[in-house]
Amino acid sequence: MKTYKNLWDIFVSDENIYEAIRNVCKHKTTRKKFKDLHDHPEKYIDWIRREALNFHNSGHTPLEIYDGIQRKKRTIIVPDFREQIVHHMAVNVLKPIIMKSMYYHSYGSIPGKGAHKAAAHIRKVIAKGGRDIKFVLKMDVRKYFDSVPHDKLMELIERKIKDTRFVALMREIVNVTDKGIPLGFYTSQWFANWFLSNLDHFIKERLHAKHYYRYMDDMVIFGSNKRRLHEMRRAIATELNKLGLEMKGNWQVFRFHNGKKYRFLDFMGFRFYRTRVTLRRSIMYRICRKAKAMSKKEKETIYDIRQMLSYLGWLKATDTYGIYIERVKPFVNFKRYKKRISSYDRRRIA
Repeated sequence: MKTYKNLWDIFVSDENIYEAIRNVCKHKTTRKKFKDLHDHPEKYIDWIRREALNFHNSGHTPLEIYDGIQRKKRTIIVPDFREQIVHHMAVNVLKPIIMKSMYYHSYGSIPGKGAHKAAAHIRKVIAKGGRDIKFVLKMDVRKYFDSVPHDKLMELIERKIKDTRFVALMREIVNVTDKGIPLGFYTSQWFANWFLSNLDHFIKERLHAKHYYRYMDDMVIFGSNKRRLHEMRRAIATELNKLGLEMKGNWQVFRFHNGKKYRFLDFMGFRFYRTRVTLRRSIMYRICRKAKAMSKKEKETIYDIRQMLSYLGWLKATDTYGIYIERVKPFVNFKRYKKRISSYDRRRIA
Protein backbone atom coordinates (compact mmCIF):
# COMPACT_ATOMS: atom_id res chain seq x y z
CA MET A 1 0.00 0.00 0.00
CA LYS A 2 1.40 3.39 -1.02
CA THR A 3 1.86 5.88 1.82
CA TYR A 4 2.48 9.63 1.67
CA LYS A 5 5.10 11.69 3.52
CA ASN A 6 6.34 15.30 3.45
CA LEU A 7 2.88 16.75 2.80
CA TRP A 8 3.20 19.65 5.23
CA ASP A 9 5.58 21.66 3.04
CA ILE A 10 3.17 21.27 0.12
CA PHE A 11 0.28 22.30 2.37
CA VAL A 12 1.85 25.64 3.45
CA SER A 13 3.48 26.45 0.10
CA ASP A 14 2.66 29.71 -1.72
CA GLU A 15 1.33 27.72 -4.70
CA ASN A 16 -1.14 25.83 -2.52
CA ILE A 17 -2.30 28.98 -0.74
CA TYR A 18 -2.88 30.81 -4.04
CA GLU A 19 -4.85 27.83 -5.39
CA ALA A 20 -6.95 27.71 -2.20
CA ILE A 21 -7.68 31.44 -2.56
CA ARG A 22 -8.85 30.97 -6.15
CA ASN A 23 -11.10 28.09 -5.15
CA VAL A 24 -12.59 29.67 -2.04
CA CYS A 25 -13.35 32.94 -3.86
CA LYS A 26 -15.19 31.26 -6.74
CA HIS A 27 -18.67 32.81 -7.11
CA LYS A 28 -18.21 34.82 -3.88
CA THR A 29 -16.59 38.05 -5.09
CA THR A 30 -19.78 40.06 -4.50
CA ARG A 31 -18.91 39.77 -0.79
CA LYS A 32 -16.45 42.46 0.30
CA LYS A 33 -14.05 40.19 2.20
CA PHE A 34 -13.81 37.61 -0.58
CA LYS A 35 -13.50 40.30 -3.25
CA ASP A 36 -10.49 41.82 -1.51
CA LEU A 37 -8.96 38.34 -1.05
CA HIS A 38 -9.51 37.60 -4.75
CA ASP A 39 -8.20 40.98 -5.97
CA HIS A 40 -5.21 41.22 -3.62
CA PRO A 41 -4.20 37.68 -2.59
CA GLU A 42 -0.60 38.71 -1.90
CA LYS A 43 -1.82 40.73 1.11
CA TYR A 44 -3.14 37.58 2.75
CA ILE A 45 -0.41 35.01 2.06
CA ASP A 46 1.58 35.46 5.28
CA TRP A 47 -1.57 35.72 7.42
CA ILE A 48 -3.02 32.54 5.90
CA ARG A 49 0.24 30.66 6.43
CA ARG A 50 0.35 31.72 10.11
CA GLU A 51 -3.27 30.62 10.57
CA ALA A 52 -2.50 27.28 8.92
CA LEU A 53 0.59 26.73 11.07
CA ASN A 54 -1.41 27.29 14.27
CA PHE A 55 -4.81 26.09 13.11
CA HIS A 56 -7.62 25.54 15.59
CA ASN A 57 -11.34 25.19 14.93
CA SER A 58 -13.55 28.19 15.63
CA GLY A 59 -16.67 28.04 17.76
CA HIS A 60 -19.76 27.30 15.68
CA THR A 61 -23.52 27.58 16.01
CA PRO A 62 -25.21 24.81 13.97
CA LEU A 63 -27.83 25.94 11.44
CA GLU A 64 -30.86 24.00 10.22
CA ILE A 65 -31.63 23.99 6.48
CA TYR A 66 -34.09 22.16 4.21
CA ASP A 67 -32.58 19.86 1.57
CA GLY A 68 -35.06 19.95 -1.32
CA ILE A 69 -33.41 17.07 -3.19
CA GLN A 70 -33.58 14.62 -0.28
CA ARG A 71 -36.72 16.29 1.14
CA LYS A 72 -35.43 16.48 4.71
CA LYS A 73 -34.09 18.98 7.23
CA ARG A 74 -30.35 18.97 7.77
CA THR A 75 -28.07 20.56 10.36
CA ILE A 76 -24.98 22.26 8.96
CA ILE A 77 -21.94 24.02 10.41
CA VAL A 78 -20.70 27.02 8.46
CA PRO A 79 -16.90 27.50 8.66
CA ASP A 80 -15.57 31.01 9.10
CA PHE A 81 -13.45 32.88 6.53
CA ARG A 82 -10.15 31.57 7.92
CA GLU A 83 -11.37 27.97 8.17
CA GLN A 84 -12.66 27.95 4.59
CA ILE A 85 -9.23 28.81 3.22
CA VAL A 86 -7.42 26.23 5.36
CA HIS A 87 -9.98 23.56 4.41
CA HIS A 88 -9.35 24.23 0.72
CA MET A 89 -5.60 24.07 1.31
CA ALA A 90 -6.02 20.69 3.02
CA VAL A 91 -8.24 19.28 0.26
CA ASN A 92 -5.76 20.40 -2.41
CA VAL A 93 -3.22 18.10 -0.73
CA LEU A 94 -5.68 15.27 -0.05
CA LYS A 95 -7.43 15.25 -3.42
CA PRO A 96 -4.84 13.26 -5.45
CA ILE A 97 -4.48 10.76 -2.59
CA ILE A 98 -8.23 10.23 -2.28
CA MET A 99 -8.85 10.11 -6.04
CA LYS A 100 -6.36 7.23 -6.47
CA SER A 101 -8.43 5.00 -4.21
CA MET A 102 -11.85 6.22 -5.40
CA TYR A 103 -14.27 3.78 -7.04
CA TYR A 104 -14.99 4.81 -10.63
CA HIS A 105 -18.79 4.77 -10.22
CA SER A 106 -18.84 6.87 -7.05
CA TYR A 107 -20.44 10.13 -8.18
CA GLY A 108 -21.25 12.33 -5.18
CA SER A 109 -19.29 15.61 -4.88
CA ILE A 110 -16.40 14.40 -7.04
CA PRO A 111 -14.87 16.66 -9.72
CA GLY A 112 -15.96 15.61 -13.19
CA LYS A 113 -18.66 13.29 -11.84
CA GLY A 114 -21.97 14.29 -10.24
CA ALA A 115 -25.58 13.14 -10.52
CA HIS A 116 -25.91 13.99 -14.23
CA LYS A 117 -22.92 11.83 -15.19
CA ALA A 118 -24.29 9.00 -13.06
CA ALA A 119 -27.72 9.31 -14.67
CA ALA A 120 -26.21 9.16 -18.15
CA HIS A 121 -24.27 5.99 -17.36
CA ILE A 122 -27.17 4.25 -15.62
CA ARG A 123 -29.41 5.14 -18.57
CA LYS A 124 -26.97 3.39 -20.95
CA VAL A 125 -26.77 0.28 -18.77
CA ILE A 126 -30.57 0.08 -18.51
CA ALA A 127 -30.95 0.58 -22.27
CA LYS A 128 -28.71 -2.43 -22.95
CA GLY A 129 -30.98 -4.49 -20.72
CA GLY A 130 -30.27 -8.15 -20.13
CA ARG A 131 -30.63 -10.41 -17.11
CA ASP A 132 -28.38 -8.23 -14.96
CA ILE A 133 -30.97 -5.42 -14.97
CA LYS A 134 -33.85 -7.55 -13.71
CA PHE A 135 -33.80 -6.60 -10.01
CA VAL A 136 -32.53 -3.65 -7.95
CA LEU A 137 -31.05 -3.39 -4.47
CA LYS A 138 -31.35 0.17 -3.14
CA MET A 139 -29.91 1.17 0.23
CA ASP A 140 -28.22 3.94 2.17
CA VAL A 141 -26.50 4.58 5.49
CA ARG A 142 -28.45 5.70 8.53
CA LYS A 143 -27.52 9.32 9.41
CA TYR A 144 -24.24 8.89 7.55
CA PHE A 145 -22.52 12.24 8.12
CA ASP A 146 -23.56 12.30 11.78
CA SER A 147 -22.38 8.72 12.35
CA VAL A 148 -18.85 8.53 10.90
CA PRO A 149 -16.65 7.51 13.89
CA HIS A 150 -13.63 9.77 14.33
CA ASP A 151 -11.34 6.91 15.35
CA LYS A 152 -12.19 4.88 12.22
CA LEU A 153 -11.76 7.90 9.95
CA MET A 154 -8.42 8.82 11.54
CA GLU A 155 -7.32 5.20 11.25
CA LEU A 156 -7.91 5.42 7.48
CA ILE A 157 -6.03 8.74 7.26
CA GLU A 158 -3.08 7.49 9.34
CA ARG A 159 -2.74 4.32 7.25
CA LYS A 160 -2.16 6.41 4.11
CA ILE A 161 -0.48 9.55 5.46
CA LYS A 162 2.79 9.40 7.41
CA ASP A 163 3.32 13.13 7.92
CA THR A 164 2.66 13.78 11.62
CA ARG A 165 1.99 17.54 11.27
CA PHE A 166 -0.50 17.04 8.46
CA VAL A 167 -2.20 14.19 10.35
CA ALA A 168 -2.50 16.48 13.40
CA LEU A 169 -4.22 19.08 11.20
CA MET A 170 -6.65 16.42 9.92
CA ARG A 171 -7.40 15.40 13.50
CA GLU A 172 -8.15 19.01 14.46
CA ILE A 173 -10.55 19.42 11.52
CA VAL A 174 -12.25 16.07 12.19
CA ASN A 175 -12.67 16.82 15.90
CA VAL A 176 -14.78 19.93 15.31
CA THR A 177 -17.69 17.67 16.34
CA ASP A 178 -17.80 14.95 19.00
CA LYS A 179 -18.95 12.42 16.41
CA GLY A 180 -19.52 12.45 12.69
CA ILE A 181 -18.36 14.94 10.07
CA PRO A 182 -20.21 18.24 9.72
CA LEU A 183 -22.28 19.15 6.68
CA GLY A 184 -21.04 22.54 5.51
CA PHE A 185 -17.30 21.80 5.70
CA TYR A 186 -15.56 21.44 2.33
CA THR A 187 -13.42 18.68 3.84
CA SER A 188 -16.47 16.64 4.86
CA GLN A 189 -17.60 15.66 1.37
CA TRP A 190 -14.09 14.35 0.67
CA PHE A 191 -13.86 12.48 3.96
CA ALA A 192 -17.34 11.01 3.40
CA ASN A 193 -16.44 9.65 -0.02
CA TRP A 194 -13.04 8.38 1.08
CA PHE A 195 -14.43 6.63 4.16
CA LEU A 196 -16.64 4.36 2.02
CA SER A 197 -14.00 3.63 -0.64
CA ASN A 198 -13.01 0.31 0.99
CA LEU A 199 -16.69 -0.69 1.04
CA ASP A 200 -16.85 0.05 -2.71
CA HIS A 201 -13.96 -2.31 -3.35
CA PHE A 202 -15.55 -4.96 -1.13
CA ILE A 203 -18.80 -4.77 -3.13
CA LYS A 204 -17.03 -4.96 -6.49
CA GLU A 205 -14.18 -7.36 -5.74
CA ARG A 206 -15.60 -9.63 -3.04
CA LEU A 207 -19.32 -9.58 -3.82
CA HIS A 208 -18.73 -9.24 -7.59
CA ALA A 209 -21.55 -6.74 -8.12
CA LYS A 210 -21.52 -6.05 -11.86
CA HIS A 211 -23.60 -2.84 -11.88
CA TYR A 212 -22.99 -0.94 -8.65
CA TYR A 213 -23.36 2.85 -8.22
CA ARG A 214 -22.84 5.11 -5.22
CA TYR A 215 -23.80 8.74 -4.70
CA MET A 216 -22.28 9.66 -1.33
CA ASP A 217 -24.01 7.13 1.00
CA ASP A 218 -26.85 6.21 -1.40
CA MET A 219 -26.11 2.90 -3.14
CA VAL A 220 -27.74 0.95 -5.96
CA ILE A 221 -26.92 -2.52 -7.30
CA PHE A 222 -28.63 -4.11 -10.32
CA GLY A 223 -28.73 -7.90 -10.47
CA SER A 224 -30.31 -10.94 -12.09
CA ASN A 225 -31.16 -12.83 -8.91
CA LYS A 226 -33.28 -11.49 -6.06
CA ARG A 227 -31.91 -13.94 -3.50
CA ARG A 228 -28.33 -12.99 -4.44
CA LEU A 229 -29.11 -9.30 -3.91
CA HIS A 230 -30.49 -10.10 -0.45
CA GLU A 231 -27.22 -11.94 0.33
CA MET A 232 -25.26 -8.90 -0.86
CA ARG A 233 -27.33 -6.62 1.33
CA ARG A 234 -26.60 -8.68 4.43
CA ALA A 235 -22.86 -8.74 3.65
CA ILE A 236 -22.82 -4.98 3.04
CA ALA A 237 -24.67 -4.36 6.33
CA THR A 238 -21.99 -6.40 8.12
CA GLU A 239 -19.19 -4.40 6.49
CA LEU A 240 -20.90 -1.15 7.44
CA ASN A 241 -21.07 -2.33 11.05
CA LYS A 242 -17.30 -2.91 10.97
CA LEU A 243 -16.95 0.76 10.00
CA GLY A 244 -19.14 1.81 12.91
CA LEU A 245 -22.07 2.55 10.58
CA GLU A 246 -25.58 1.15 10.18
CA MET A 247 -27.63 0.49 7.06
CA LYS A 248 -30.90 2.41 7.09
CA GLY A 249 -33.94 0.21 7.57
CA ASN A 250 -35.71 1.38 4.40
CA TRP A 251 -33.53 -0.70 2.04
CA GLN A 252 -35.38 -2.28 -0.89
CA VAL A 253 -34.97 -5.21 -3.26
CA PHE A 254 -37.48 -5.08 -6.10
CA ARG A 255 -38.15 -6.03 -9.71
CA PHE A 256 -37.12 -3.21 -12.01
CA HIS A 257 -39.49 -1.60 -14.54
CA ASN A 258 -40.63 -4.33 -16.95
CA GLY A 259 -43.74 -3.87 -19.07
CA LYS A 260 -46.99 -3.47 -17.12
CA LYS A 261 -45.65 -4.78 -13.83
CA TYR A 262 -42.86 -2.50 -12.73
CA ARG A 263 -41.30 -0.18 -10.22
CA PHE A 264 -39.13 2.67 -11.31
CA LEU A 265 -35.82 3.39 -9.56
CA ASP A 266 -35.78 6.67 -7.63
CA PHE A 267 -32.10 7.61 -7.24
CA MET A 268 -30.26 10.97 -6.92
CA GLY A 269 -33.45 12.90 -7.70
CA PHE A 270 -34.10 10.97 -10.95
CA ARG A 271 -36.70 8.36 -11.79
CA PHE A 272 -35.26 5.61 -13.98
CA TYR A 273 -37.56 3.52 -16.19
CA ARG A 274 -36.66 1.03 -18.91
CA THR A 275 -37.19 3.49 -21.74
CA ARG A 276 -36.91 6.93 -20.15
CA VAL A 277 -35.55 9.01 -17.28
CA THR A 278 -37.60 11.70 -15.56
CA LEU A 279 -37.13 13.97 -12.57
CA ARG A 280 -38.54 13.44 -9.13
CA ARG A 281 -41.80 15.42 -9.02
CA SER A 282 -40.70 17.70 -6.18
CA ILE A 283 -37.65 18.78 -8.22
CA MET A 284 -39.70 19.30 -11.37
CA TYR A 285 -42.22 21.44 -9.49
CA ARG A 286 -39.40 23.51 -8.00
CA ILE A 287 -37.90 24.17 -11.45
CA CYS A 288 -41.28 25.26 -12.84
CA ARG A 289 -41.94 27.56 -9.87
CA LYS A 290 -38.47 29.08 -10.15
CA ALA A 291 -38.95 29.74 -13.88
CA LYS A 292 -42.22 31.60 -13.22
CA ALA A 293 -40.66 33.60 -10.39
CA MET A 294 -37.72 34.59 -12.65
CA SER A 295 -40.12 35.94 -15.27
CA LYS A 296 -41.64 38.36 -12.73
CA LYS A 297 -38.35 39.92 -11.68
CA GLU A 298 -37.25 43.21 -13.20
CA LYS A 299 -33.64 42.04 -13.14
CA GLU A 300 -32.44 38.58 -12.19
CA THR A 301 -29.53 38.22 -9.77
CA ILE A 302 -26.40 36.26 -10.68
CA TYR A 303 -27.38 33.75 -8.00
CA ASP A 304 -30.83 33.28 -9.62
CA ILE A 305 -29.26 32.81 -13.05
CA ARG A 306 -26.71 30.25 -11.83
CA GLN A 307 -29.49 28.34 -10.08
CA MET A 308 -31.65 28.31 -13.20
CA LEU A 309 -28.74 27.16 -15.38
CA SER A 310 -28.12 24.40 -12.86
CA TYR A 311 -31.76 23.35 -13.26
CA LEU A 312 -31.23 23.31 -17.03
CA GLY A 313 -28.56 20.67 -16.45
CA TRP A 314 -31.13 18.54 -14.61
CA LEU A 315 -33.59 18.90 -17.48
CA LYS A 316 -31.01 17.98 -20.12
CA ALA A 317 -30.23 14.75 -18.26
CA THR A 318 -33.86 13.58 -18.54
CA ASP A 319 -36.68 12.95 -20.99
CA THR A 320 -38.75 15.92 -19.89
CA TYR A 321 -38.68 18.01 -23.07
CA GLY A 322 -42.46 18.40 -23.17
CA ILE A 323 -42.59 19.86 -19.67
CA TYR A 324 -39.63 22.10 -20.48
CA ILE A 325 -41.38 23.52 -23.56
CA GLU A 326 -44.68 24.02 -21.75
CA ARG A 327 -43.68 25.17 -18.26
CA VAL A 328 -40.09 26.45 -18.34
CA LYS A 329 -39.07 27.86 -21.73
CA PRO A 330 -41.86 30.50 -21.95
CA PHE A 331 -40.61 32.11 -18.72
CA VAL A 332 -36.81 32.13 -19.07
CA ASN A 333 -34.14 32.95 -21.64
CA PHE A 334 -31.25 30.56 -21.14
CA LYS A 335 -29.26 32.04 -24.02
CA ARG A 336 -29.29 35.47 -22.35
CA TYR A 337 -28.51 33.93 -18.97
CA LYS A 338 -25.41 32.22 -20.35
CA LYS A 339 -24.19 35.49 -21.87
CA ARG A 340 -24.68 37.30 -18.55
CA ILE A 341 -22.76 34.65 -16.61
CA SER A 342 -19.97 34.64 -19.19
CA SER A 343 -19.70 38.44 -19.05
CA TYR A 344 -19.82 38.45 -15.24
CA ASP A 345 -17.07 35.82 -14.96
CA ARG A 346 -14.83 37.69 -17.42
CA ARG A 347 -15.14 40.89 -15.39
CA ARG A 348 -14.47 39.02 -12.16
CA ILE A 349 -11.30 37.37 -13.52
CA ALA A 350 -10.01 40.58 -15.15
